[in-house]
Amino acid sequence: MNTPSPEKPRRKGPSKRTLNVLTALVGVGTLAAGIGWLVYSWKTDLEVPYFAIPLVLCVPVIVAVAFRNCWD
Repeated sequence: MNTPSPEKPRRKGPSKRTLNVLTALVGVGTLAAGIGWLVYSWKTDLEVPYFAIPLVLCVPVIVAVAFRNCWD
């Protein structure tokens, strides 16, 4: 006999507003950590790692999108 399998109940995730706020906080936190690392390396090595400046600006966006996709 061909019986339909029961559907798994979907877990309720956070609200849209909460998810937006958390995503922004994760992005800003990652940006702050990157800027902190840049300033620290500038103070200790006495030179700015110019290759890292675009990474410090791009990685927070990637991290925020990855964080956001955990609930999609």
